[in-house]
Formats: sequence, C-alpha cells, structure tokens
Amino acid sequence: MKRLCRAVRAHTGLACLALLAVLMLSVVLGISLGPVTIPFPEVWRVMLHRLLTPLGLGDWISLEGIRDSTQNIVWHLRAPRVLLGMLVGAALTLSGVGMQAFTRNPLAEPYVLGISSGASLGAVLAMLVGVWLPMGRLSVPTGAFVGALVSILLVYGLSRSGGAVTPVRLILVGVAVSAMFQAFTNYLVYTAPDDAAVREATFWMLGGLGSAKWEDLPLLALILPPLFLVLMALARPLNAMLMGDSWLQTILRVVTPNALSSLIEVFSYYFINSMVTISALIFIAGARTMVLTTMIKQLQYVNRFNEVFVMSLLILATNLVAKALFSWLAGYRSKHSPKITKKEGIK
Repeated sequence: MKRLCRAVRAHTGLACLALLAVLMLSVVLGISLGPVTIPFPEVWRVMLHRLLTPLGLGDWISLEGIRDSTQNIVWHLRAPRVLLGMLVGAALTLSGVGMQAFTRNPLAEPYVLGISSGASLGAVLAMLVGVWLPMGRLSVPTGAFVGALVSILLVYGLSRSGGAVTPVRLILVGVAVSAMFQAFTNYLVYTAPDDAAVREATFWMLGGLGSAKWEDLPLLALILPPLFLVLMALARPLNAMLMGDSWLQTILRVVTPNALSSLIEVFSYYFINSMVTISALIFIAGARTMVLTTMIKQLQYVNRFNEVFVMSLLILATNLVAKALFSWLAGYRSKHSPKITKKEGIK
C-alpha cells in the first residue's frame, strides 16, 4: 500500500489522467446502460453533436442512422442525470473532506452533525409553506441551503465551551439538533393539507436524479471550482487539523518554542555574515571608505601597532557583545519554553 501511495505521488499527472479516463468511461456507461441499451458509438456521436452545435461545428458529427427517440434518451433524459450525479458526487466529496478536517473526526458526516435534517426542514418549508417562493425553481435549493447553514451554525454555537469546540461535544450536539429538526420536518409533513406537496416533499427527502434537467447543472458547475481551489489552498492546515489536538499542541507548545533558540542562533550567524558582506560592498563602492580589517592590514606595513592593537580590541569586543547578546536570547527562550513532565504533561 505504501509503495502504491509513493507511486501515485511520484506520478500525480498520470494518476489524474487515469482518473479522468475512468470518469469519462463511467459517464458513457451511465448514459449507455438502462432499460434501452444504446451502443457506445451512438452515445459519443449524439453527445459530441449536441455539444458542438452551439459552436457551429455540429455538422462535423453526423447523426445519420440514429433515431430521434435515441437522441432524446441520450440528451434529454440520461445525460442530465449522469452529469448531475457526477457534480453532486464531487460536491459531497469536497464537503465531506472539509467537514472531517474541520471537526477533526473521520466519522463526521451531514446526518450526524444535523446538516441533512436542517436542509430537509428548509426544503420542506419551501415546498409546503411557500417560503422563498418568489425565487421560482431555486426556492427548494435555497431553502435547503439556508436550513443546512442554520443547522451547522446552531450546532457549532451550542458545542462551544470555554472558547473551544471538541469533536465529541460537536457530535453529541449534532445528533440532538438533527433529532430536533427531523421532528419539525415530520410535523410539517404530517399536518400539511396538500397531498401533492406532501408527496413532492417525501420524494425530495428520499433523494433521486429522476427529475434532473440541463437547467440544474450550471449553478452547481459554477460553485464547485472555487470550492475546490479554496480547499486546495487550505490543504496543509486541513491536514494538520486531521492529525488531532495532540499534534497541534505538540507543535505549538513544544516544537515551536524549542525551535526559537535555534532560529536565533541561525539568525546571529547570518547576521554576522551579512554584515561582512555589506562591509565588503561599502569598501568596493567608495574609494574613501575602508573596512576596519583592511585598515589594520595597511597599518601593519607602517609599524603603527598601537592603532592596530586598539582596532583589534574593538573588533574583539564587538564580537563578544554580539555573541553574548544572542546567547542570552537563546537561553532566555529555552528557560521560558514549556516543560514536559511525566505527571503533568505539557504546561
């Protein structure tokens, strides 16, 4: 398994191309298979023809020999369902990864945290009560989104204690909020006077792609790329959060304070080297400017040893002061860094 992971990391581009090929094959299979089996070549021809027609290139792909009913099945029925399922699956993957990272719990999912119940309540309010009705076709998705947002904010707010949120408390509060929203949803469904709206709400909560249309795809297709880029930009912090509280505490309370001493010593080393470099550049830049060490070398030729002795003492004193200052800073950081004991742990 480790060798496979290393191979994938070493050939990320090839792995992405392989996954893209598998995805395309899955899309073609999803469109081809069904009560009416459609051959692969016909699926490709219909899809390419429909996609190239808005660009004025539809005539390049001939649909001769393909019945109109087959074209309607491919383009109007199966293609929207398969593509919407692909986009929804990608959205669930991104949201699941982000949720598990933020909660630092690999078992976190929308049902446990009450997000699904909140979304169901918002959608049922839109269908049965008529909330967000002026938004037309987007009323139900908007209601589900608002309900899910309210649910996660409520869970997060109730699970905070002392300015911190623990994964265990988050899960427990999520289960309680989920049960509460589910009870409200059942009450609205059971007391609704419109039987048609009740059936619509019930089928919506069960889930399905049977009513998918091309009009449902653009919004989701526009939302997913920015979310993907945001998660990729936050990949390292999310990976750190997935490692748990103990890892973060170790980094912040042990590794970082101990590393400061080394950083100070490294800074002192590069500071001295940079000063030497700057001095050399000053000497090169101006003929009247002379580095102290160069002046000592010249004074030796004229036997002015008194000046040489004073300048040497000045260089020695400067180095000792700099060394003492940086050593004091390093020792101060080491003395005031957190200490670990067997009984008390990290302080």
